[in-house]
Amino acid sequence: MDISRRGVLGGLGAVCAVGAVGFAGAATVTDGETVGGLGGGAGPAGGGSEEADDGPESAAVDPDAPFEARLTSDDGTDAPLFDASDLDRVKGVFAEEGEYLVQVVLPDAGVDSFRTRLDEAGATDDPAAFVVSMTLDGTEVRRVELDRETVDALTGSDWEGVLTLPFGEERVARSVYDRLADS
Repeated sequence: MDISRRGVLGGLGAVCAVGAVGFAGAATVTDGETVGGLGGGAGPAGGGSEEADDGPESAAVDPDAPFEARLTSDDGTDAPLFDASDLDRVKGVFAEEGEYLVQVVLPDAGVDSFRTRLDEAGATDDPAAFVVSMTLDGTEVRRVELDRETVDALTGSDWEGVLTLPFGEERVARSVYDRLADS
């Protein structure tokens, strides 16, 4: 299964519909501070030569990739949200408005698990108390503060499991894509 153009547009539409760029429209998003050693060299965001304009690459996800997203809060909650084994496809890297995007797709079972984990951690009751920390090889590469609008979008019936992950640095986005892609 490839991430279709409709899926890409739907994922980007979900981000735009909730009014902010980030993890499906989060209130605040920051790249990790300790990303040294991640990524490759500079190059076109499409991953190929400048002459090739085939768009971003899409691949199946390596279920053993060292990528994880966790829900944390000030009350001590630290719960898994998803990891590479929960994902189906990855697409990237593409540039938009100064950020480098990677999209991941959860299959139907992954969407159900994602929503259950949000609920069990308490993020559906008090989203503002939670942060999603995404790590690659144990290094935080993305931190997202949740809000009501974001959680409502992620738990709504219109969300089909496409998450758009923007990164401020292309090398970080490329590292995430490269490590997730089953090559």
